[in-house]
Amino acid sequence: MTHEKRQREADGADATTDLTQSRRRFLGAVGATGLAGASVVGTASAQRPTLNVLTWEEYGDPKLLKPIQEQVGVDIQITKSTSSAKMFSSWNAGQYRQYDIAIPNNNYVPKMMNADLLAPVPDGVVTNQQNIYDKFQQFQQNQFTKAGDLYGVPIRFGWYGYSYDSRKIPDHEPTYDILFSESFQGTDLKGKIVMYDNHFKAMSATALSMGMTDAFQGPRVTLSQEQIDKVKQKLMDQKPLLQGYIAADPTYIKSFRQGNFLVGQSGRNEIVEMWVNGDDWPKMAVPKEGSLAWFESAVVSKASKNKQKAWEVVNQYISPKLGATLAKVGYSPSVNPATQQYLTERQNQLYGAIDPAKIANFIPFKAVENERAWIQAWEEVKVA
Repeated sequence: MTHEKRQREADGADATTDLTQSRRRFLGAVGATGLAGASVVGTASAQRPTLNVLTWEEYGDPKLLKPIQEQVGVDIQITKSTSSAKMFSSWNAGQYRQYDIAIPNNNYVPKMMNADLLAPVPDGVVTNQQNIYDKFQQFQQNQFTKAGDLYGVPIRFGWYGYSYDSRKIPDHEPTYDILFSESFQGTDLKGKIVMYDNHFKAMSATALSMGMTDAFQGPRVTLSQEQIDKVKQKLMDQKPLLQGYIAADPTYIKSFRQGNFLVGQSGRNEIVEMWVNGDDWPKMAVPKEGSLAWFESAVVSKASKNKQKAWEVVNQYISPKLGATLAKVGYSPSVNPATQQYLTERQNQLYGAIDPAKIANFIPFKAVENERAWIQAWEEVKVA
């Protein structure tokens, strides 16, 4: 899970920009192997094709690439990217001819499909996908299927809900209601709540808290103007309860440790970072109303001359052993729960197999319909 500041990703996952910004920044901070631009791993030969992969830096870790190259019989050249938007724009500008594989966030796979940049997943090659969590198989079918063909394979994932100080707030059934309450199970929360400083994250959580789940069911998030107005009013009503709005992970973690707030919207990565650094009191909740989830997904270029080998590489990214290696170097769980057998008990707690009951409430990143209306409403909330 690295996390550099990423530019806004278009189409409503414009909205999801810092959802993944924090994820990337954490991965870099906790020890992902950096790649300066493009780096070549292994020595190309006439017998071994070279596959060019556009992806996040941790996919280039030698502990991952060396065994994949040996098992598939290829050399892999990694080009590091810091944004799914950049991956899409470069491919859409014609660079898909230069690459065999890209691994953007899930909301960009349909954009690549619609731009006719991708080769379909062949039968019988990506055999490990049959072992991924059922929920991600559903997401795969819903988002990556066109005219009966499948075009993307989920690799790893994370999610957003809220975190809380378990020293002050006892275990409870996770619900977004806590973010809009003056007190919760006897704990005074006035002035002790934080929200993300982002229209998509803050407004989505609010909409879900108000039961607007249907708006998240289609290919886009579709709140009506009436619903947007109701969400705006609830956020305005919430303001007296807030300690503030927070964007960057380091600010969130520092403020949480200082006791400036007791509960706040967060991604799981902020809490994993705190756990890694010895804080055992923060708890991460997956609200019963639903949690926004990202998952990186591999695609193969329709221009690739080595499609079979490319899909074999993708298959290795979600194999039990190498999927566990990716989880360790990237601090994000694999979509294949079988990775847990190659992780220690502590590693499983941090980025291993996840309870399917939590995954059941995941809502994948999607584009937002009429996002300008969201942004306008959010600006009105901020100045209220």
